[in-house]
Order: sequence, then C-alpha cells, then structure tokens
Amino acid sequence: MLITDDDTASRNTVAALLSPTGHSIRFAANGEEALASVEREPPDLVLLDVMMPGLDGFEVCRRLRSRLGADYIPIILITALDGRSDIVRGLEAGADDFLHKPVHGAELRARVTNLLKVRDYHQLVASERDRALAMVDELRQQLLRADRLATLGTFAAGVSHELNNIAQVMRGALEAPATTTEEILNIRDILMHVGGHITELARTILNISRPKDSGVLELDLCRTLDEVRSMLRLTGRTRHAIVDLVMPEQACLIRANKVHAQQVFLNLLSNAADAVADRREPRIEIGVRAAPEGRIEAWVQDNGAGMPEEVLTRIFEPFFTTKPTGAGTGLGLPVVRQLVESWGGSIRVQSQPGSGTRMVLDIPAATPTAAGSAT
Repeated sequence: MLITDDDTASRNTVAALLSPTGHSIRFAANGEEALASVEREPPDLVLLDVMMPGLDGFEVCRRLRSRLGADYIPIILITALDGRSDIVRGLEAGADDFLHKPVHGAELRARVTNLLKVRDYHQLVASERDRALAMVDELRQQLLRADRLATLGTFAAGVSHELNNIAQVMRGALEAPATTTEEILNIRDILMHVGGHITELARTILNISRPKDSGVLELDLCRTLDEVRSMLRLTGRTRHAIVDLVMPEQACLIRANKVHAQQVFLNLLSNAADAVADRREPRIEIGVRAAPEGRIEAWVQDNGAGMPEEVLTRIFEPFFTTKPTGAGTGLGLPVVRQLVESWGGSIRVQSQPGSGTRMVLDIPAATPTAAGSAT
C-alpha cells in the first residue's frame, strides 16, 4: 500500500494503524512522489492526504485515475476537511472512500480490507474478460477456417470438371496426326495454352485455400473483384452466367487482408451464381465505386429469384442456409459480415421475390478518392 502525506508523523500513524493487516507499505511525501511511485510499481491501494503543498490529494487522485485507465486501484482520501462539498469533490476526482482525521484504526482497517476485496473482484473480472476475448478470437479464426474449407470443398467438383476438360483437350491434341510444321506448331500452341490454364487453376486453388494471414494492407478493391471473377470463371462456377464487372478508372483502396477480401467476394459471387443457376438469362453484376465522405461502395447483384422477408431476416445467422443438405454450411454470409465489419464497414441486402438480390458493402477508403465513371 502507498501512504502519501507531507507530514511524517501522520504517515507513520497510518502505517502503525495498518500494521496488523500485514501488508507491505511504502511512503510518498507529496503528490509528485506519489505519481512517480505508482508509475514505477502500481500498489494494491493508495491512501492520500488531501491538504498537501503542490499537488493536493484531489489532483493526485484525478491524475491517477486518468493514468491507470482500466487498471483499478482503490484510493482512500484522508483529510481534516469535513464539508460535504469536499467529500463530493473527492468522489468526483475518483476516490473510492473518504476518511476524516483523526483516523480510527479499526475503521481504517475495515475499509481497506473491503476495498482490497473490490480490487480482487476487478482483477478477476479483467482476467475472465481477457480469457473470453481470447476465446472469441479463437472461435472467430475457427469460423474463418471452416468457411474457407467449405468454399474449397464447393470448388472441388468444379475443378475436377475443369481438369477433365483439360485432359480431353490434351489427349485430342496428342492423338491428332501432325505431318506438317504448321500442324505441329498448332498442337504446340494448344498445349501451351492448356499448360497456362493449369497453372492459373493451381494458383486459384492456392489463393482460395491459403491458410496464412497476409496482414492488413492497402489493396485495390477493383483488382480484387477482377481476381475473384477470374477464379470463379476458371473453376467453372460462373461459366453458365454473364458476369459484368463495373469499375471506375481510378483505384479504390481499402485497408484489409487480401485473403479475407477475396473470401468475402468469393462468397458473395458464389451465392449469386447459385441464385441464377436456373434462370433463362442468368446475369450477375459486380462493381465498386468511390462514395461520398471517404467511403467505398462495392456490390454484387443477380437476377435470381430473390428472397422473401422471412429468409432475409435470417441470412446472417450462423449455419442458416436455404441450400440443399450438403450444398451449403450456412457460414458464408456470417463470415462476410464479420470481415466487413472488422474493416469498419457494413453490409446491407436488397432483395424481393422475383426481383433478384443486391448485396451492398460500405467500406472506409484507405485514401481519399474521387468518384469516377464506370467502365
């Protein structure tokens, strides 16, 4: 415990009264010493005389509360003042208790014991809070990993189909008779194209399944949308639909993890692809533009069947899905909202039965941007 008083006799008296408690005690002769002592090694409790030269007890108490922040240390003001306004002033400064001189030993020890119990409770709550936050973060990471694995599993069938197509092209090229230089070069061009396609397909799968966090960086959302569109086209997920990309001429920069940004739009565009799978003229629009007040707006819109109100109210619930058993985990949209909100953004949904669905993301821009024309 720290006893602060400019009078040596008063300090020794309070220390003697507290000696039966067995606590370690150190002293400060003025407010500046008290602040320095707490800075070096925070005590479990502070006893402050109010009337001191330089910084009085009220000011020391106020500064201690400001510096300690969430770290709770009980403070008892001890003074000869007995006005109600002085008590109110002390409590407003952050004191936990107020004792008048001459201090009664039993009362002092009882108040100190009670406040130390309060400190123990604060420390317990802080410890449990830290454990809870760590658990929430771990669950969040598990949710992200589960969604990424689900996304990868969804693409597995598409990749298998794509590899089968590639194999047929290679087999056809290798089995075709080539008797002239032109025919040989033509087969060579086909095989080079197939090799490039396989390389791009492998890179796409690595991007989708990459487990490591690449950190929070400035990234161009225009480029991310283009990459995601290419990923889904290569894996065959959007081969049945027309996918329009609407982008401004200038970059739209946000601060986000690249893998997480890809994960957000892979989910949204995959959902849109599923929504238009049975439409006669399936069409999806993905876009991004600069918005007022330093914001970026991105969207994914489809001309699918749309959603009724009872579905709209639940789409962000974990594990809720309207897809057939085995076709969806119900994690995609909850993860999307969690990631977008971690960027300081928000997501809203516009959908009506028969009118398609539009997912709109509002995200803070990393740098000031001006609105540009769509291309």
